[in-house]
Amino acid sequence: MYPTKRLFLISSLILTFVLPVNIYIIGDAIGAGLQFPFLRYQQTYLGSNIITLLRDLDYIVSGIITGRSALSILLWALGTLLLIIAIIYLIARWRKDYESFKKPHFLIVGGAGGAYLLSCVAQYGPTLHGPAGFAIPVGVPLIFAVAVYILKAEGMDDELEYGEEDEGSWVETGE
Repeated sequence: MYPTKRLFLISSLILTFVLPVNIYIIGDAIGAGLQFPFLRYQQTYLGSNIITLLRDLDYIVSGIITGRSALSILLWALGTLLLIIAIIYLIARWRKDYESFKKPHFLIVGGAGGAYLLSCVAQYGPTLHGPAGFAIPVGVPLIFAVAVYILKAEGMDDELEYGEEDEGSWVETGE
């Protein structure tokens, strides 16, 4: 992969940490918030709060948060961990032959997007709307787009474009 593509990919991955991944409404509009990979900003009738991911994990360990909310936070932490691994993975392979590491990188970033989406489903249900409120996972499509960019930019699909035939493929002869 060319250095400019890698720089674009690193900047895209960093952008996933800066933009909100989820916008949510609590209950029957008693509060709302923006959720980023490392923190969430929440505004309720009690005031505004910034709650870090480490604080949420501490709430789980201490037993303050349990059940669906705890599962949601753990899935969120998994998504954040996978994005961190994706950046480290790309930087570690900067000067090495990256071609043999394309598919795992794609799977790591795609897994992060899937973990964030599953986190929203765990909290709000499969329709992303329920008694706990509703969520709009605005950043998840961006994460999936970065994963698809990894797949396309790194040439996983280029193998057939450059004249290699797929074994067992059927070619119409026009007869």
